[in-house]
Amino acid sequence: MREKFIEFIKSIINTLKGLLHLHKYSKDIIHGSFQFSVVLYAFAGFIYLIAPYTPDYILSVSYYTAALEVAPVIFAGGVVAALLCDLALRKNKTEEPTDEQDKKD
Repeated sequence: MREKFIEFIKSIINTLKGLLHLHKYSKDIIHGSFQFSVVLYAFAGFIYLIAPYTPDYILSVSYYTAALEVAPVIFAGGVVAALLCDLALRKNKTEEPTDEQDKKD
């Protein structure tokens, strides 16, 4: 039982190591979706704190729950979009811009 669990953890770690080899644009998509999810969580926390002081408490709580429900969906959608983007870009074998080319832009 313990060996299977250790193998499962190792497979997860190997999968995460594979994400390091994504195309640059795919990494940017994941980064952007993660940032947007963090902003939604921060918005939900802010609304939760000020909800008792708003004129319509029920509406504020609905905003809070909506932000909490949408944030992980946005991140998952970003991961799916990044993997599809990586698949398309690797299929076309486009060259990744190097850091030196990025600095010139």
